[in-house]
Amino acid sequence: MSEFLTTGSDAVDDLLGGGIERGVVTQLYGPPASGKTNLALTAAVEVAADGGSVLYIDTEDLSMTRFRDIAEARSDEPVEQVAGRLVVSEAMSFAEQGEAVKDASELADGVDLIVLDSATGFYRLERTEDSRGGESVREVARHVTHLLSLSRKHDLAALVTNQVFTDPDADRDRPLGGNTLEHWTGVILRLERFRGGNRRATLEKHRSQAAGESARFRITDAGVEDADER
Repeated sequence: MSEFLTTGSDAVDDLLGGGIERGVVTQLYGPPASGKTNLALTAAVEVAADGGSVLYIDTEDLSMTRFRDIAEARSDEPVEQVAGRLVVSEAMSFAEQGEAVKDASELADGVDLIVLDSATGFYRLERTEDSRGGESVREVARHVTHLLSLSRKHDLAALVTNQVFTDPDADRDRPLGGNTLEHWTGVILRLERFRGGNRRATLEKHRSQAAGESARFRITDAGVEDADER
């Protein structure tokens, strides 16, 4: 497989300097329906369709029907063969998420992509239900740093999705986890809904690409694709 893994959108791949990079953690953040899971799922299907293997740590109740629809549209192989190269680890709590991330070490040598979708869903719940917000974000950071370690050691790509909160000082949505998660993710893409049903990805952090550039994509039955030019 190449140094980069495709997102399924040429425009987003170009924005990332070639695609999802190995050896770093790429963070996708944005509000609900901004395209985070669809982008992660399409990337996972593309890897599996190309003969690679994927570990998908799911905290969002992944729709295998959606995976199959994307796989049917993007691969000439039977869906069962593509799905056979996807390992789904379901986490139903913050503790289970931690165990799933820890257990990724056992599979890391044989996968090209690890997806954690979402890294902060349970963090948001813990933050709401008790006063452990500070400890919870440190725990999420430990999950991300573990994925970073695996990505470097095994030359794989790690992709995490992140939720948002409204920052009244900045007057816009910001990623949960703040500077702590920002520090440990090498690439950060902000996703948002755009006019005409399209989505926009804006690059906020990258070691070799200019921050502030953006690309548009759309969500279809086949996953994510380049947006129509209008």
